Amino acid sequence: MNYLSSHHQKLFRIAIQKKDRKNYALLSALYLFTADPRLWRIMRHQVDGNLIRFDRRKLCGLNEYTYPLYCAAKDLYMGTRHLTIRDLADRELISPKQFAAICNAMAIRRFGLKAVEPAEKKEECEP
Repeated sequence: MNYLSSHHQKLFRIAIQKKDRKNYALLSALYLFTADPRLWRIMRHQVDGNLIRFDRRKLCGLNEYTYPLYCAAKDLYMGTRHLTIRDLADRELISPKQFAAICNAMAIRRFGLKAVEPAEKKEECEP
């Protein structure tokens, strides 16, 4: 499964309704925001159509779990460099669950939603 939970999948599906499916940067950020319900409660009001307004609100209420997800979302969306490879490799900073979510978001940023959608069954061709 490419979602952290069924709740994550549900939140993500709701978040991407009426969004530009070709805006992979937006989709990757929304994937990370919805990975944690607390982060989504904070950031959902910063999503304005197909834009994310990172400058609209001062961050408060983020913890050691939500802050790396926020930084990764901002990096993928804006091209900033808040997280480094060293950060991603540090198990004390990034948990395996966070790492998996960030890797999935990077795949969305590069390949779009097909990175997290189940592959369609291909019919076998007869020889």
